Amino acid sequence: MQNDMHADTVFVTGATGRLGRATVKALIASGSTVKALVINKDDVKHLATGAIPFIGTLNDASVVDEACAGADTVFHFAAIVHAARSTAEEVMDANVEGTKSLLESCKKNKVKQFIFTSSIDVYGRKRQGTLTEESKPLPTDKYGYSKMIAEQEIVASGVPYTILRMANVYGPGFEHSFFKVFRAVNEGKMVIIGKGDNHMALIHVQDVVKALMLVKENPRVSVGKVYNIGDGAVYTQEGLVNTVADMLGVQRPTRHVAEVLVRMLAKSRGLDSDELRFLTSDRVIDIGRIKRELGFEPDMDIKTGGREMINEFLNKTRTK
Repeated sequence: MQNDMHADTVFVTGATGRLGRATVKALIASGSTVKALVINKDDVKHLATGAIPFIGTLNDASVVDEACAGADTVFHFAAIVHAARSTAEEVMDANVEGTKSLLESCKKNKVKQFIFTSSIDVYGRKRQGTLTEESKPLPTDKYGYSKMIAEQEIVASGVPYTILRMANVYGPGFEHSFFKVFRAVNEGKMVIIGKGDNHMALIHVQDVVKALMLVKENPRVSVGKVYNIGDGAVYTQEGLVNTVADMLGVQRPTRHVAEVLVRMLAKSRGLDSDELRFLTSDRVIDIGRIKRELGFEPDMDIKTGGREMINEFLNKTRTK
């Protein structure tokens, strides 16, 4: 439900990405007029019916200016997420310079709220204690670093903003890396990295969209804020792998292998640095602020969301 009596206009970058598609669909269902930035004409078919496509990239200033004109809210999803496939320069250009260009258009067109999807990777891969929004960012990889710098540019821009630091997203559209783990467990090839007691944070895509909509619908509270978003549960690597094995109905992995050895063998096993970063991460994320201020409560738990993904994995495995 909108706070205003009239329909608003929203501009979404990265509109045909995994999270962008789900959010565009939710925005249209809520009654918003949605302008969507897509890289080329072939991507238009991936947009939800009713979205207005703008063909170009964040470097196309005239296209971005036109899309920002009249927009009340901008959702900025466009980014290089799989940093393992890109150089540090490419990641910084897309995630920082692209954000700066977009902010200029937002400022020129007096956008009322700039909603940015950041990542808990700004905190670094391994941290002790529970991480709140006040915890110091200490990124340990190029993706986390690019998100930290982008956040700093947003705060300094003068554009009304809300930043969401997302836990690792799973669910429809986010299957690829998870299916690698499912396959290894299913085939009895999965190992536990190190002790397996490292803490991991997750959130279902459905709950990410829910949090994004709450931020948009409550600008008086959310503008100028940074929020951690996750499902509120604390998982361990071994616990998650065991859950996958139980859902698949196969034996739980029992072999533990040192992290340094796994890193040496990762490429031959089809794992990239992004996937290893997740499997070996050790962070506990506090989501108390968004719960208190916006009433956010995750709808999906790992049993429901995990079962959904396991069923999809099994269906695809059977059809091959």
